[in-house]
Amino acid sequence: MGLGEEFSAQELEKFLDNSLPLIADADIFHMQAVLEILKRGEVVLTPHAKEFVSLLKRVKIAEITVDELQKERFRYVEMFCKKYPHVTLLLKGANVIIGRGDEIFVNPHGTSALAKGGSGDVLSGLIGALLAQRYCALEAAINGSLTHVKLALNYGGADFSLTPDDLINEISRL
Repeated sequence: MGLGEEFSAQELEKFLDNSLPLIADADIFHMQAVLEILKRGEVVLTPHAKEFVSLLKRVKIAEITVDELQKERFRYVEMFCKKYPHVTLLLKGANVIIGRGDEIFVNPHGTSALAKGGSGDVLSGLIGALLAQRYCALEAAINGSLTHVKLALNYGGADFSLTPDDLINEISRL
């Protein structure tokens, strides 16, 4: 998350030279390095719509707009999962779609409170923590997504005031 252009291709390659499970988010979908990540075994990708559109273009599945994606989210998730059946994809949005191979799951419990900067970083942290505990990538994505929503729904303040720190603080209350 947030690597941006901070690291050279060689530094990123060295960082990725291991067999550990990996979660990828944010700027990586706009970088060539994502193609190497797609070759790994246990990997979870967590793009939002704009990042997924960029990824679809990079892997030569489709050149579409965000609006086109939003009209057919399931179709494009299925296309991606068929091409990369070993990768777990979590497409963020109002109804999170999680796919791996020919399995597709939907988390319909989302809230607009999560549609702000930093919320996805908390989601990635939750999934990463589960991967570190040896959950498989698909189970980590599903459980991380459900936990993320539960944290937001348990928050006592107004939706617009929810911050990533609030989500983190809610973890101890689960």
